[in-house]
Amino acid sequence: PKTMDDSFFMGAPKDTAPGIDGTVLTSLFAMGDDDLRVALSAQLRADFQRIRDALDSEDGYRVGRAAHELKGLAATVGANKLADMARSVDAVAEGMAAPALAVVIVPLQREIDVVQAHISAVSESTQSL
Repeated sequence: PKTMDDSFFMGAPKDTAPGIDGTVLTSLFAMGDDDLRVALSAQLRADFQRIRDALDSEDGYRVGRAAHELKGLAATVGANKLADMARSVDAVAEGMAAPALAVVIVPLQREIDVVQAHISAVSESTQSL
């Protein structure tokens, strides 16, 4: 269910990007053999986790940099909702106090978890395509 803090990032439903474009990640995984798919999947999950951990910083500049990197990574894998959310955080994080940052990153971290689960599921389903 959508919570109040999600509304900060997402705007009106008609303006909200679809959560994940599944064709993007499937296409990326289909470009190589199983070894490449496994390596790419592991790298993507590690990158998302590293960024997720960086978002825990109480420093607005560091959170903004992590959100900026997240915006590009999310777009690369078709995670449109996450890219939009990261763009919003990137725009405001540097000027925010630590307590406000702690609230703002919660929906972003939840969406990272959704994307990481999607990466795992797609990686497993594209074995030996």
